[in-house]
Amino acid sequence: MTAASIGIEGALGALERASGATSLRVWMEAHRDELLSALDGRRLNWKALCAWFTEVGLTNAKGEAPSVGCAKLLWNRVGKTLEARRHRHADAASAAERLAEAAEAETLSQRMQEADRAESYATTKRAEVQDAHARAAVQRQERTQQQASRTQQNEIAPSDPSEFITLDLPVLKGVSSRAYLPVDPKLPPVRDGDINRYTGSAWRYGGDLPGYPSKRNYEYEKEWLRDVGLLLRHRHPTNLTMTPEEKFVMRGAKSCIPNLY
Repeated sequence: MTAASIGIEGALGALERASGATSLRVWMEAHRDELLSALDGRRLNWKALCAWFTEVGLTNAKGEAPSVGCAKLLWNRVGKTLEARRHRHADAASAAERLAEAAEAETLSQRMQEADRAESYATTKRAEVQDAHARAAVQRQERTQQQASRTQQNEIAPSDPSEFITLDLPVLKGVSSRAYLPVDPKLPPVRDGDINRYTGSAWRYGGDLPGYPSKRNYEYEKEWLRDVGLLLRHRHPTNLTMTPEEKFVMRGAKSCIPNLY
């Protein structure tokens, strides 16, 4: 019996490959889709097919030639098995695709986080650099102002010693002779931030106090604090009558001069 007698033109190659098979289930699993494609929608001639199965030696699970009913049942079971297998393969492929997408998303997320961290680090560094530049600019401005102040002072022509004035200060025990030295009225008072011409450092406790000895007559601020502190206490028995500037100097005097009183 040939494929043409079964009514399956074009399927001879597929049917001939059954010569090495003995299990009808194995043959159906291998050729079911191919046979359906060759039929192209035509119905199977089960009687002729079973005769051909017997002819080529295909048997059922018991090793017997299959009947029409047995062949139909086995055909349907194989169809369900192949469909389930395709579903499993599709699910496995879908799962693999989801895993690949998840891995890609995780990789992308990590790269985005790394980019965010890098951007945050760069932003922080830029802010630090800007702050450093700002501080440097402020320091340059301060140095310029100090230099201008020193230059201005140096440009002032000194007065004749006969024009010097002496402050009307009480003579107190512990106050040094520097407090009573005459001063040049043309010279401006020492201001907050000015540089001590003897030490090269800025005065720490503000500028001169009006009506008190000038820092120009002192090499060390501690000596000035001692003299001015004693004079302040003589004029102000209590801090309540002092100006804010006088209170600031008094606090400095107390902190720098042990046992000032």
